[in-house]
Amino acid sequence: MVQEFAGVPSVVPRPVGELAPLLAWLRTGAGTDRRIDFPAGTALPDGRLDLCKQQLGPHGAQLVADALAEAAEAAEAAGAARTAPDGGEAPVRHLLLGTDGLGDDGAAAFAERAAEIPVRTLYLGCNGITAAGACRIADRLRASTQTVRALWLKRNPLGIRAGQAAAELIAAVEQLRTLDLVQTGLDAAGLTVLVDALLAGGRHFERLYFSGNPLGPAGAEPLARLVAAGATDELYASAAGLGDDGAHTLAAALRTAPHGRLRRLSLASSGLGPVAAAELTAAAAAAGVELLDLGRVPAAHVLGAADNRIDLAAADRIGAALAAAPHRLDHLVLTHTGLRSREAHRLLDHAAVAASPTRYVLGKGIASSIRSRLNTLSATVPAPVPAPDVAAVHSVHRTAAPGAEQG
Repeated sequence: MVQEFAGVPSVVPRPVGELAPLLAWLRTGAGTDRRIDFPAGTALPDGRLDLCKQQLGPHGAQLVADALAEAAEAAEAAGAARTAPDGGEAPVRHLLLGTDGLGDDGAAAFAERAAEIPVRTLYLGCNGITAAGACRIADRLRASTQTVRALWLKRNPLGIRAGQAAAELIAAVEQLRTLDLVQTGLDAAGLTVLVDALLAGGRHFERLYFSGNPLGPAGAEPLARLVAAGATDELYASAAGLGDDGAHTLAAALRTAPHGRLRRLSLASSGLGPVAAAELTAAAAAAGVELLDLGRVPAAHVLGAADNRIDLAAADRIGAALAAAPHRLDHLVLTHTGLRSREAHRLLDHAAVAASPTRYVLGKGIASSIRSRLNTLSATVPAPVPAPDVAAVHSVHRTAAPGAEQG
């Protein structure tokens, strides 16, 4: 039975007959140069098969996996390449099955057949998958063609065994470069197990998502080891209760990290006080971080996550740090931090003489003249572009926009 967790609704599977048009298309192994909407699901030209919120249930997911595997087997028999290269010909490269009521049995059965498919992305968020189910997925993928690069498990009830399950996934999926464990019940002890496995294996990840978990200040220690080792390019640990102590720990790690290795850091809704927030920002700039998010996550209220706070002294220290030397910190998100026109003006004073521009993302309550002048100073800074792994999970059936933090 699929467990209800983190506000994920229960799912009543749709009649399998409604899957017939989709299954028939999948069995052809044909691609598409346009969006195709089926009674259940949508195929997109970039290789996304978007089945999020389509009420597949375990049996429906099994039928989809069977159809995909049959097409792959037929292509192999015909002599076609089985593993799609980066611009390759596989018609389905990104499988999105969020909130489909899969449960452990459905997810494991799907993964068993998915192991035969040249798929790069598996989005399995919000499916009632437990740690036991995640371990079963790892077992299935261990014998796969090793094409999976991104695995999204947000809002599944992995619980106190989340770290061990994630460690098994890391060991099983050799090409994995994006791992999402947002709001899965991961705690500091589990994170330590995960980080130990990751570092022992010498693995490097492009992005790791740990937001919305009860990490607490103790969770900053394994996060700091990741940062100091340069083991990830992007780290998302918002709304995880790190607090000032956690921020100080991460700031110390940033001061010893390989310069420019960590490009994005998100600690929104972490309950940081002004001193800790300023210290962290200065350390991030010195370490070559390009985007730092200290704002608020959309689920902050539901998660009981406290806002970060910026006062006048902190704004002065942040502005001074960013004006002291050239840096890469192009984007600094300070929404919902208590920052108002007085603090923003202090940022402006320093930005006017800074060698490197920074686009400040500010909330309400800022005078339009100050906001306009800050925007002018950062006019040459391009907007952040969603990474391919992130763009691949943008769903036409969910509400999250591409580029938004996945939790």
